[in-house]
Amino acid sequence: MFLMTKLVAVLLALLLVASTTLAFQGPEPMKLGSKSDPEASLFSYDQKFSDTTVLKNYDLGMSAYKDFDGCDKLSSDIYLRSSRNWTDIAILANFSSGTGRMGYLVLDQDTLDIRDVMVDVHHEFIGNFTIDEKITVAKDRANETELFGCIL
Repeated sequence: MFLMTKLVAVLLALLLVASTTLAFQGPEPMKLGSKSDPEASLFSYDQKFSDTTVLKNYDLGMSAYKDFDGCDKLSSDIYLRSSRNWTDIAILANFSSGTGRMGYLVLDQDTLDIRDVMVDVHHEFIGNFTIDEKITVAKDRANETELFGCIL
């Protein structure tokens, strides 16, 4: 019986020494990056980026949007200036391995009815793109009622 207790104590001491030795080796570094490496961490390459912006100018009867979805890389800037009689939009975007959508809708100024569409523009880009788009929508004689950079 005494021999058995001594043997258990020796085994426990060996386990303690072995676990302490393993603890001082430090943490194993995380592997990032490759879909082909089955030991790589999944979050590093499964990240997808999205961005959506919608503008509605009810006085002018127009709406505009930009929407990016499922992009591996995404850089997007939007510049907006808007008043009752005009809207100025500039979009600069760079994305890879994703979908980019943008467009605008302008209603008839007299009726402002959704069934009286004057302009309906939609763009869809799939893959890798750099987009630089500028849109200006203004009512007739916008220069007479507000300061605006050009005569329409």
